[in-house]
Amino acid sequence: EVTGDVVRRVESALRLAQAVESRLDDLRSDAAGPAVADMRAQLSGLIYAGFVTATGYRRLPHLDRYLQGMERRLDKLPENPARDAANMTVAQRVEQAYRQAAADLASSGREGRGGAGRSGAGLTEARWMLEELRVSLFAQTLGTVAPVSENRVLAALDRLSA
Repeated sequence: EVTGDVVRRVESALRLAQAVESRLDDLRSDAAGPAVADMRAQLSGLIYAGFVTATGYRRLPHLDRYLQGMERRLDKLPENPARDAANMTVAQRVEQAYRQAAADLASSGREGRGGAGRSGAGLTEARWMLEELRVSLFAQTLGTVAPVSENRVLAALDRLSA
């Protein structure tokens, strides 16, 4: 039963990812370039060799929402590119803080054994908070699993170094 559920969810995520990739390929305007690059980076962080295991069964159901969020962003991009750029700035600022926190944990040796320690688990949770933040910024109508904001993600990252 679980295996069938995983297969259905992976198939759905791959179908959505292909649709997003196709739409990104079709977007050729120079003005959309930064948004396209941002979404390609997000997509490569969600769908890659080994993503099913790395995502885990508990998080797998959320992939569709994250990918649907990208579709909504693509729908809205032509309407208000300035709003998209402002939201992208927030998302990228938080992603940079996440990368810095990951590097700091790795260099301090506190990331836990194989990422399984408390700090590693916190980093993983912050990573998924980033995806929820993107949904909140670009596709609010899809909803998030919990309240999320730039400050909440940054606070979670700050707690990792405490």
